[in-house]
Amino acid sequence: MSSEENTIILESILHSQTGPYLFVGAGLSRRYGGLPDWRGLLREFAALTKHSIEYYVSKANGDLAAAAHYIAEEFFDIWWESKDFSNSVKQYQNSVVSRHTPLKIEVSKYISETLENNTISTTLQQEFEAFSQIQIDAIVTTNYDDLLSRVFPDFRVFVGQDELIFANPQGVAEIYQIHGSVKSPETLILTDSDYEDFNRRNAYLAAKLITVFMEHPVIFMGYSLSDPNVTQILQSILHGVRPENADRLRSRLIFVEWSQGSCATISETVVRIDDVSLPITRITTDSFTWIYKVLANRRRALPARVLRQLKEQVYDLVQTDDPRRQLMYVTDLDNQPDASDIDIVFGVGARIQKKGIVGLSRWDLVDDLLNDPKLDLDALLVLRDAIPRMGRTTYVPIFKYLRASKMLEKLRAGKCSDLPEDVLNRYEQYRNSFESLEVRHPLRTVEQLLGEYDDKWIMNNVMKLPAYTRDVCGLRELLIGNRAWREQSWWSTQYGKLAVVYDWMHYNEAYS
Repeated sequence: MSSEENTIILESILHSQTGPYLFVGAGLSRRYGGLPDWRGLLREFAALTKHSIEYYVSKANGDLAAAAHYIAEEFFDIWWESKDFSNSVKQYQNSVVSRHTPLKIEVSKYISETLENNTISTTLQQEFEAFSQIQIDAIVTTNYDDLLSRVFPDFRVFVGQDELIFANPQGVAEIYQIHGSVKSPETLILTDSDYEDFNRRNAYLAAKLITVFMEHPVIFMGYSLSDPNVTQILQSILHGVRPENADRLRSRLIFVEWSQGSCATISETVVRIDDVSLPITRITTDSFTWIYKVLANRRRALPARVLRQLKEQVYDLVQTDDPRRQLMYVTDLDNQPDASDIDIVFGVGARIQKKGIVGLSRWDLVDDLLNDPKLDLDALLVLRDAIPRMGRTTYVPIFKYLRASKMLEKLRAGKCSDLPEDVLNRYEQYRNSFESLEVRHPLRTVEQLLGEYDDKWIMNNVMKLPAYTRDVCGLRELLIGNRAWREQSWWSTQYGKLAVVYDWMHYNEAYS
């Protein structure tokens, strides 16, 4: 099937369901963070002992958690005695609570340093940028690293079972690191004894996951279907919902598997868990970009961070014994960067008139640029709050907002501006790019260019179009008539550039 067909199928699966959860495994940390898989991680530390990883794995009968136990036991004395770890000993010696703690400390340091020094390959940059734009309710992960909290800085992180039990999760704009975090080494679920303790205290987590699986579509990424972490989770779910209700999970479980060089496919299949057939949707693909774009196109009335904060306040309001202490007033959410300053009032028939500025996507800005639909966005807020949140390599319109806010004339006059550095950099980049073009006479309309060449030529030469045409209306029609290009990997990038060209030509003073 084509990418367009797969996009339509995935959109139809997610349509009418509540916001999706991501269930993220080590595969995504390998892909974007350069981190090893579990066996590769243990190999790094087995190499510091007298034996190889193969020795420990065979001693553990193939059980990697048990192999980690044996490595931790042998590594304990090495950590305390070797000069290589003297700085770690000085820093963490008072935090060592078991013979396995030193290995967890060094595993945490190794993961953090590897992630910090990693550079995403150029072939994955567009995909990673698309990942950062997805709209999801929350993320559950068995990964130790903090890659996800870097990608989604507005999401609150809950580490381990204890935080889930004693904190107040709201189920939106949150990350659940159920196997611990490198920021708290002792929380890592690494050895077989850790897993035994984790499973022994699994009742609350299993109950929460059952609720998630019954109320949300769950998209597994970075796992294989044979991953023991996945198997264990699905066993807990099936035990909670009863085998005869397994079919109710149909269309809620979506497994995404990467397969190099394969065409993207979506199919319905079943997996066998404890002799129960569990229906799932299986996606095989060699690129995740189109999946991320489907998730990015899911619209929210409010940014996820604001929604979580509002839910927290409602929870606190219900719990308080003195609700009258709260002074209620009306405020515009678009102008509130932090929902902690907002009090809540309930009403019937109320409706949000404007979209939260910080929740805007680049396609929202393009639609506003085209006045189709007309969003009436506040130009200064877009420049200060929306554009700086978008990837530095993302092409977004700015001249409409610079002109509407009276900032364009100041910039052209060389006057200082208090605009964010990101906006100023884009202004210089676009201006230098377009003003250096040599005009190709005679100038033609967009229709003439399409007749002389084709749309592929136009999109290949999109940033040079001001040298060929002044047909602003033709560019607008081309953008409005080809919104489907936004859903295709290469075309979406070129479509964004075309919007920047139209923005320059329509709102830059030199062309108006």
